[in-house]
Amino acid sequence: MPAIKFILSILLLIVIASFAVKNMGSVEISYYDFKFQLHSIELPLMVVVVIPLILGFLIAWFMGVFDRFKLNSTIRKQNKSISSMEEELERLKNTPQLPVQAESSTDS
Repeated sequence: MPAIKFILSILLLIVIASFAVKNMGSVEISYYDFKFQLHSIELPLMVVVVIPLILGFLIAWFMGVFDRFKLNSTIRKQNKSISSMEEELERLKNTPQLPVQAESSTDS
């Protein structure tokens, strides 16, 4: 399985490199700064495509990490609750039982 992952990674890198070489033409990007003044900059098309891709990946990754921390916290709380319930169950099992009194039967 690791060999297949490695081969697929190499193929993906070749496709990305090919895309980068074919899309090196410059494009003009316009944006506003914090003072709402319009600025323009020329960048290669590959940069314009890859930067949002990387930012989207990082945002999704950070959200996944946050969800994992939240899930681990929930699991820890539930494990503590299970432990305390198991201790209570053992304590209740070890308490002495009161003898059950037999009902007196009287024939009327």
